[in-house]
Amino acid sequence: MIDELFIFDCEVFAYDWLFVFKHKATGEYTVIHNDNEAVMQFMKQEPLLAGFNNKHYDQFILKAVLSDMTPEEIKAVNDYIIVGGHEGWELSSLRDCGVYFDQYDLMDDCQMGLSLKAIEAHLGMDIRETTVSFDIDRPLTEEELAEVEFYCKHDVDATDKLDDLRQGYLYSKRTLGREKGIYEAKALYMTNAKLTAAYLDAEQRPHDDEREYRYPGKLLRQYIPQEVFDFFDRLKDLSIPSETVFKEKLEIMVGDCPCTIAYGGIHGAIPCYQEEATGTRSIRNKDVASYYPHQMILNGYCSRNIPSPDVYAATIERRVRAKKAGDKATANALKLVLNTTYGAMLNRYNDLYDPLMGRSVCISGQLQLLEMAIHLTRDCPTLRIIQLNTDGIMVSLDDSDVPAYQEITQEWQDRTGFELEEDLIKMICQKDVNNYVELPFEGEPKIKGGVLVRGISTVGAFNINNNACVVARAVKDYLAYGVPVEETVLSCDRLLDFQLVAKAGSKYSDALHDIEGKLVTVQKVNRVYATTDHRYGTLYKTHLKTGSPVKIAGLPAKCMVDNDNHLTLDVVDRDWYIRLAQRYVRDFLGIKPPKRNTRRVNAIKKKLLAMLGE
Repeated sequence: MIDELFIFDCEVFAYDWLFVFKHKATGEYTVIHNDNEAVMQFMKQEPLLAGFNNKHYDQFILKAVLSDMTPEEIKAVNDYIIVGGHEGWELSSLRDCGVYFDQYDLMDDCQMGLSLKAIEAHLGMDIRETTVSFDIDRPLTEEELAEVEFYCKHDVDATDKLDDLRQGYLYSKRTLGREKGIYEAKALYMTNAKLTAAYLDAEQRPHDDEREYRYPGKLLRQYIPQEVFDFFDRLKDLSIPSETVFKEKLEIMVGDCPCTIAYGGIHGAIPCYQEEATGTRSIRNKDVASYYPHQMILNGYCSRNIPSPDVYAATIERRVRAKKAGDKATANALKLVLNTTYGAMLNRYNDLYDPLMGRSVCISGQLQLLEMAIHLTRDCPTLRIIQLNTDGIMVSLDDSDVPAYQEITQEWQDRTGFELEEDLIKMICQKDVNNYVELPFEGEPKIKGGVLVRGISTVGAFNINNNACVVARAVKDYLAYGVPVEETVLSCDRLLDFQLVAKAGSKYSDALHDIEGKLVTVQKVNRVYATTDHRYGTLYKTHLKTGSPVKIAGLPAKCMVDNDNHLTLDVVDRDWYIRLAQRYVRDFLGIKPPKRNTRRVNAIKKKLLAMLGE
């Protein structure tokens, strides 16, 4: 089937449409313009198609072409989806057309709001857009058509790169499909959540007991404050609307660590905290192995929509065996199932939907960790809770308390059935629970948070972030090794490490660049660099409803746009990146920033108002 895989995209105008199909194996393009019969002949080879957002757009344009619609009718379909904001399947002419083909959408399981153009920018690709307006009310000229074809091929190439980047994800889906006897193309078409439900043989059933939570039987309640039980007991008060109760939070202190308890889990960290292990005091992190999956088995919280909890338990056991045997393909595929099930139980559109079981996993998970944490603070006098999160706890303590610490955590494992995995840490520097640098005794630092993490996300939905990589590296190297941020920034010789991807979202109609005192319309997604060139100002976005321009957040006061990668390092204002890195370091260390220059801010506002008045 992979031999017949084509990456595809389309463009639609008032009197023209264009499809580009790129053969994955050979790289050969098939370009078809306003020729319904040619598309029909192409589709007779029964290709597997891959695109980006094709589930919501391109497939319906293709169905319109295969239904032999005219360019004007196809434009009406385009406008119904793009301008009207409707789903293509709402059009009866397409819903009932009887046209089907194999496809998958690389936008599935991506972070919400991530566009193909933004992905191209983060990958360092040329992100220039076509100059041909989609509002042209006449047939395109040959020159315009050639330009549209060029940029459509470019987007297909970008989708092809994304397909390469997501091969592990796609392979896991194909593996699950083969294991379950699901047609390969169908497995690829399904989201992770849909495929997980099918793999577990889930059948949707009605549940009306979401708020009938029961505390786990093996909980040592004496270590948990009554206010925590009072918080969760509000579930039983049906006079409180669900939309209210599930948004509530409880703030408590666990030793010196401020923690938040809520329906998304427990999160706590000593803010702006730094500590290094010594000869008599250690820093230890214990994570619960596969905490949520084991909650479902050990506490009986499997979705009641699957035939038996044994189905899920067998999946856990199979993954363990595959991992031990070195069968990475099977282990990764089954990990997808185990990690997706919890979220699917809280998704009312998924066959695994069982909100009581989903809520129970999360509530019991944080209660059992909280019990252990408070027990440790009471029986280990020198112990400090540094961080407490969804599935783990980080502490520091004197060697004298290590025996009691190990005894308490071992008893917790024996009683609950969960397994704790421990790491010894050389140094921890954290801004909060979601932003930290953790330095082990051997190997690279473990980092978390938007300031520090760059590249492709290794957890959660697919995301890519290559914004100001030099700054992230400078902050990490300073916090972990004490390298001055100036040294990292000044020694960087790669231009793309300084790029900032500026995006005007869907609520905004245009992006504007201040050039020599005038606001010039630019693309909605731009690659920019901080510069010292006074001819260039910052970028703004125009609100769709009000028409008011708003500064795009995070950009320097002076920046240059480089969507076609023509600039060189000499335009970069390295001092701006140094100042940004220094600001982030201060945030981590809890150092107050210098006083803001309000005169300068007001001057910028006056300048913007003056430009708008011209």
